[in-house]
Amino acid sequence: MKSTIHVAGKASRARRSAQWLLLRFAMLCTPLVLGGCLTPFIESATEAYDHSQRDPNKAAAAAGDPQAQYRLGNSYCCEGGGPLDLVSVYDNQKATQWYCRAARRDYGPAQLRLARIYAGHPISGLRPTQHISSAVGTPDTDVAVALMWASVAASNGVEDAIALRDEIAAEANTKQRARAAMLLQSWRTAPCLWTEVFPTGRDTREQRRPVRLAPASPTRAGPASG
Repeated sequence: MKSTIHVAGKASRARRSAQWLLLRFAMLCTPLVLGGCLTPFIESATEAYDHSQRDPNKAAAAAGDPQAQYRLGNSYCCEGGGPLDLVSVYDNQKATQWYCRAARRDYGPAQLRLARIYAGHPISGLRPTQHISSAVGTPDTDVAVALMWASVAASNGVEDAIALRDEIAAEANTKQRARAAMLLQSWRTAPCLWTEVFPTGRDTREQRRPVRLAPASPTRAGPASG
């Protein structure tokens, strides 16, 4: 009888232990599961918001307002060089077209954004699947152009620009730093558009390693409205 009670007690404790382990596992996994379920909604909401910013900013951007140009660039930015580029609603050429217009009008946030794009970190904001796609892909990178734009933004006192410039400079080799210095002398006419930096047919294999940067702010640089 005592043996039976002892065995039953051990079985009961084992069940309670198993239940406690399952409860802890559920508590740990629930946020991950919910996060995974919410990811498509977050991505879709971000894409919808970006698309909604195009029409309201087109007229002012075309008239030369650098803040509107920057916001319009944000609405098109960016493909990240990963597998999702095949179905992306974003366009690096259109994004850099508007960023470049703003940057050449000395709008610092656009200059900083271009530096990040050409450093191989084009994805920003709440776009989890795009971040993952970019991480497993091979984004085009031009360290010299990235360093030039980071330097211009730093000279304008843009927040985070000095740190970004120093991070890129630390990764750049002697040739890249020399080219960045040369481009900086006439930065308003330096390569800026996506197709200027990466012309069709150019071999970019040596430039497809993103610069190692500290994590960026989850929101895009610069004001959301003018």
